[in-house]
Amino acid sequence: MKVDKKFLKNIVKKIIKVLGNDEEKLSNTSKALDVLSLFYKSNSNFRNLVLSPTVSLEEKEKAILKVLTTLNLPEEVKSLILLSIRENKGNIIKELNKAFRFEVEKFFATVQGEVITAHPIDESLLNEIKASLESKIGKKIEFTVKEDKSLIGGAVIKAGSYILDTSVRNYLKQLERTLTRF
Repeated sequence: MKVDKKFLKNIVKKIIKVLGNDEEKLSNTSKALDVLSLFYKSNSNFRNLVLSPTVSLEEKEKAILKVLTTLNLPEEVKSLILLSIRENKGNIIKELNKAFRFEVEKFFATVQGEVITAHPIDESLLNEIKASLESKIGKKIEFTVKEDKSLIGGAVIKAGSYILDTSVRNYLKQLERTLTRF
């Protein structure tokens, strides 16, 4: 079933309006929506319950309310998610976290970024990378750091639509393409 993008965007804007510009509340809600989305995608019983036309609205609301309460979402946010269930648009749950994060990033002019390295990276180098990219794209970046030994060396840096792949693995792939052209 296709997600109603207009309805999704409307719900996200209402959530942001309800939460105001409290960065901590928005961040906590974003994390909770990530968990909800992951649960929706990975748990077929929950997904089937949300989408099933044979399950009564009362049963759906009761089950979903348990999940939302466990995630410690504010009451106003719970009621907006329950609204999507009542409107038979529960499938927005799978994309709610992405849409919410996108709007919050726009609101605070921040971008989620990721630094993937083959080896551990120290805090000072991470701060240098962050400062350089923030000046380049003109937005605040919040990085998560991951390790991936398959990179061999170097790093992959992602921030919004900006991607910089300086890994040895990428260099070797490019070299292979160049050499196989002849």
